[in-house]
Amino acid sequence: MIGVVIRKELLEVRRSPVLLLSMASLPATVVAVPIALLAWLVRAAPEQALLFVQDVYGVHEPAGVAAGVASVLARNWLPMFLVLPIFLAVLLAAQSIGGERERRTLEPLLATPVGTLSIVAGKSVAAMLPALAITWIAAALFCLGIDAIAGHMLLPDPAWLFGTLVLSPLLALFGNATAVVVSSRVLDPRAAQNLAASTVLPLLALLVFQLAGRIALGPRFYFALAAGVAAADVALIAVAVRLFDREKLLTR
Repeated sequence: MIGVVIRKELLEVRRSPVLLLSMASLPATVVAVPIALLAWLVRAAPEQALLFVQDVYGVHEPAGVAAGVASVLARNWLPMFLVLPIFLAVLLAAQSIGGERERRTLEPLLATPVGTLSIVAGKSVAAMLPALAITWIAAALFCLGIDAIAGHMLLPDPAWLFGTLVLSPLLALFGNATAVVVSSRVLDPRAAQNLAASTVLPLLALLVFQLAGRIALGPRFYFALAAGVAAADVALIAVAVRLFDREKLLTR
């Protein structure tokens, strides 16, 4: 039954070019902007700009100022790639429930004997798969671009591998479960997206502080974040199944 729901949801995604374009726009920006900035810093930035960035991050790289700045800025961009799976999963999940309810295509599924857990699980997996695929493709392109600019392999390092392979699925599930919970109570899919997407604000704040040189996130933080998000995922899925009231959704 879960497989049927997953296939149905993925088919709906393929039929929505606007949704696909929305999903591709943020990852493209996340990859292109830092690569362009690093290319400028390494190859065209005046020495004063490099020295300023070096002072902010306390870089002392034997290979040179430009190499040190590129290394630090590239690694500090990881939180942005942790935002992507949440944002993309929220975009898909909110449309999956709120959008289908608005288009009156949710009722036939709710009227079938498919269990509530199967519906929630199927919609969750269907939202996670494209979100993770796009995140991993964007991360791979980013790493390739950074390595090409640096002239040697900077990324992926252990933190990036852990973030993209372990944290990203957990965060995608977190965003999806949050969107399911919100969409079950909010009629407007756009309002549901906005409310659920607010969960990325703490990660964006971490990105800003890290890029500003105020904090330096290390392995302990990412391990703790993974443990916390995994626990939150279990709780949110339980809440999502409980709040997914088929009768109310059919009558709204």
